[in-house]
Amino acid sequence: MPGPILLDAYAAQSCAVKTQHKFDPRMTLVPGPIDDHLQELFDLGEQYEADVATALLALVPGTVDLRGLPSHQDRVVALRAAAEAGAPVVLGATLPRDAAGHRLGQVDILVRGADRVGGGAGYLPVEVKNHRVRERRRPDAESPAARLAPLSDPSRWVEAPEARFRFGTREGDLLQLAHYWRLLEAAGLAAADGAWGGVVGNDPGEPVVTWVRLDEPVSRTFSRTAEEGWTRRSILTRYDHEFAFRLQVAEVAVQQAEPEAPTLLVHPIRIDECRRCPWWELCRQQLGEDDLSLRLDKGPLDVREISVLRRLGIRTVADLATVDLAGLLPEYLAEVTHRDTAESRIRTAHHRSVLMATGTVLERISDGPIPVTGDGSGVEIDFDLEASVDQRIYLWGFLVNDADGSRYVPFVAWQDLDEMTELELAERALAWLRDMVDRGASVHHYSGYEISQLERLAASGAAEAAAMLDLVPDRFVDLYEVVKQHWFGVHGLGLKQVATAGAGFHWRDDDPSGLSSQAWFHDAVHGATTAVRDEARHRLLAYNEDDVVATREVRRWLREQQ
Repeated sequence: MPGPILLDAYAAQSCAVKTQHKFDPRMTLVPGPIDDHLQELFDLGEQYEADVATALLALVPGTVDLRGLPSHQDRVVALRAAAEAGAPVVLGATLPRDAAGHRLGQVDILVRGADRVGGGAGYLPVEVKNHRVRERRRPDAESPAARLAPLSDPSRWVEAPEARFRFGTREGDLLQLAHYWRLLEAAGLAAADGAWGGVVGNDPGEPVVTWVRLDEPVSRTFSRTAEEGWTRRSILTRYDHEFAFRLQVAEVAVQQAEPEAPTLLVHPIRIDECRRCPWWELCRQQLGEDDLSLRLDKGPLDVREISVLRRLGIRTVADLATVDLAGLLPEYLAEVTHRDTAESRIRTAHHRSVLMATGTVLERISDGPIPVTGDGSGVEIDFDLEASVDQRIYLWGFLVNDADGSRYVPFVAWQDLDEMTELELAERALAWLRDMVDRGASVHHYSGYEISQLERLAASGAAEAAAMLDLVPDRFVDLYEVVKQHWFGVHGLGLKQVATAGAGFHWRDDDPSGLSSQAWFHDAVHGATTAVRDEARHRLLAYNEDDVVATREVRRWLREQQ
């Protein structure tokens, strides 16, 4: 007889269809190769977790490390012993399985409740995440100020009023912690005075634990009864709801091989998580080519919005393109009050669907010539940056356009960069660019990314970046800002969409994307052979050169518009 259904710490924060596929006995997962970029992210995450663990072992006397124990039972026994001994920190703890609650899990760090968090003799869960978990907080913000504790004393936090946890984008981290909290409660190991969870992110500065109360109302969710259409619930309340639903999904899924099996509870909806899900190809087949969630890839509707449309009989782009929008809105908007901009979102989705139905990719929304600084007779430089996975700029690419034609000028470092080496490369590239600008050149880029990087580097001490920022208002042109005033893009107004559909430019590479380039950079630096490294370097330079040529072609195309 099969054992009880046990869900891990990712179930409540992950797509419910993934849980359904996992427990449906008719489904077989055939693992495919892991994308190079995704594998690099995994590797970096594991390395960061190891670095934090090493720091805790050095900083907190009495820390117990369970990561090397071979079996589940060994770890559980060792955890109980560490708890009885009062270990201040436990690394790599496998928590006792909770068969009644249908949970299992292994947590990165357990911190003994004391001082500012928890209290009593029990423990609080902490996860290590190789991403940022804090953002700037307005003085009048409703959300609580960040509570930060050093690794040397992880249970003693102090408030940082200028910062807050990124509740909007990192809620998944907190749902994972809520899962561990429930496991600790079931095992009798939870700290006594309040439910807390901590995250060690890779925010600037020394690593710290950012603590969050799991029973505070911080999660904004849909509510039929609230006047505003939404309310704030605690992370534990939200977790319990999401976990209970996925348990229901699993319980129905395990019955699918039986005669007269109940109807499956969920159906695929394309979301960002699908990009890295091993079940994606199966879901894609079930969706169909015209599914709304699949085709509306820019400004996509969220899961609730798509679900409401499906209940109203609108599943495809063709359905939405032909619907009577005025008749749809009253019933639809009553079900999506969690979105302040729900009406504008559905109107934009409807607009995109209509354009898709006619095969239109770019729609002109203005009349007459489009003003672009200069007439093309002077020296014009097109500018594009490439960054590694850890967001260090390793390639500064420039296309110089003058009376003699165009020439590509790259400044590149084929190595893993730290702050100092990144600044050195930036100073060389920007000294060259400042000389060109001083001689009268104008600089064109696409989107605000390049300027934001100049601001970041200037704040880090790059004198040339600071000097260049003074020239931005008069000598730099962001072509994206020009394009968005005059065009609506079915798939957005990114450089690749506009250069291809508008200017007729095509990249030489079959897979031109920033994410792909990060994987190529890994090969360019760490490839096993000289041939592999050289091929990746050539590919990166060609890709960046195509980016700046595409920027030039967009500028040419804009000047041709009447």
